[in-house]
Amino acid sequence: MAATSVDTAIQCSAVKAEGRAVLILGPAGSGKSTLAAWLMQQGYGYLADNFVSLATGYSNRFDIRNAVSCLPLPVSRHFGSSELLPVDDGSLFLSWEGSFFVDPPYAERGDDLVERCALIIIPQYYEGAAFDLSPVAPEELRFLVGQALHPAQRLTHFNKERIASFAKAVPAIAVRFGEYDQLAGNVDRFIEALISHGIDMQQFADFCMHWTEPQALAAAKPERQYRTREQILARKKPKLTIGMATYDDFDGTYFTLQALRMYHPETMDDVEYIVVDNNPTGVCAEPLSYLEHKIPNYRYIPITQINGTAVRDFVMEEAAADYVLNLDCHVLLWPGSVARLIRYFEENPDTNDLLHGPIVWDELDIVSSHMSPVWQKGFFGVWAQDERGNDLDGEPFDIPMHGMGLYACRRAAWPGYNRKFRGFGGEEGYVHDKFRQRGGRVLCLPFLRWLHRFVRPLGVPYKISWEDRIRNYVIGATELGLPIDDTMAHFREFLGGQADKIYEVIKAELETSRKTEGSGLINAAE
Repeated sequence: MAATSVDTAIQCSAVKAEGRAVLILGPAGSGKSTLAAWLMQQGYGYLADNFVSLATGYSNRFDIRNAVSCLPLPVSRHFGSSELLPVDDGSLFLSWEGSFFVDPPYAERGDDLVERCALIIIPQYYEGAAFDLSPVAPEELRFLVGQALHPAQRLTHFNKERIASFAKAVPAIAVRFGEYDQLAGNVDRFIEALISHGIDMQQFADFCMHWTEPQALAAAKPERQYRTREQILARKKPKLTIGMATYDDFDGTYFTLQALRMYHPETMDDVEYIVVDNNPTGVCAEPLSYLEHKIPNYRYIPITQINGTAVRDFVMEEAAADYVLNLDCHVLLWPGSVARLIRYFEENPDTNDLLHGPIVWDELDIVSSHMSPVWQKGFFGVWAQDERGNDLDGEPFDIPMHGMGLYACRRAAWPGYNRKFRGFGGEEGYVHDKFRQRGGRVLCLPFLRWLHRFVRPLGVPYKISWEDRIRNYVIGATELGLPIDDTMAHFREFLGGQADKIYEVIKAELETSRKTEGSGLINAAE
């Protein structure tokens, strides 16, 4: 039975090899057509340049989940070649004076136009970039396919389930490069090996893990140099470091950075910006690092040693200033707040306190000054309001705890996260008690208002698990000598018997640590 209906059209280029389609996906100007032309020079057949459809119904040849329907239209594109390009599928393919023209043979619509998609390539061209090839997770691919929907479909209903099933069924890679010569012997060899070995999604991660690029290219691949703390200090010591950790959130990070520069211009010469990338092999890494060419007081720091909450420590370790403001990578600051924070540190140079500010909700006239230390739905801390937080010019006041989407302190006073933390969660309350145990206070500065993006309609790109969260809460409490009875009581009520199973694993790990490391087993400085 032929696939005769199509409901999801995406803008991309497509070529074919050995009866399998290879899609090239990306925004306008990312090099889709040029990469397709390069692949056709290597002998790949032409399928599409403007868009393809995700086939629906049933095919009599293969699983429809990874099927695409291509209607090859004539296309003309600029390309840096003056050669005649051989094509063996009946297409007329000519190249002259840096342009090429493809006039594919006409085909009747129907099952003959349905192709099984073997791979999706997301090209990432950046001038001077080293070659890199990395797998793209299904949830990230789902987002990219959604972004590539044909404009007409953005105004109408489209099949979200079809996009999700397609993203789960088709392997995808991001290809980063600085010149087309880097593709030869890499991208073509990867596609050939993938197709010839019949690699599917179940085998793809292992296939990528064991993939090696040619030795000659590997030997010539330059080691990327990033801006260092010493280079910032050599120019001018900043009064404040503003840092953030990120994991595949280019948009949030980009707009947070640029909002700081646009809406706090009076502080531009007094601050440095740090981005700690906890997924430096992901698709967001290159554009984030490339911002070093655009922002003179910006530093990109790739970190793979640890993953999750504790990676924020690297902002403190790398900061060139004596005072640090740490943000989530999707936080916007109230006008004038950065200048006032710099002034606060100048007036309190030896402070050992942890500083927060009221979080502003989407209405922009409702704020929460702190969190109450109460358990709720697997999370320690419930948003609360002290009326003193409403007065922008009010005096600082003590609070029990706050969300860690924004906090500031003197760099030397930062006690550090426990390096045994894993994944995300468990820091609220823990950091605050740690400051107090060291003689500091936890204060709300009413002027330090911040807006946080909570909604993630496209999903969170990193793993969040109850195991990691409970583990961090237990490890944090153990480090500080606090009881865990209320923690486990809450999770037993919230998760049932699963909580005890998780705790038994954590308890065994802690017992092993006690035996091997002694009484100081959970020291955050380790």
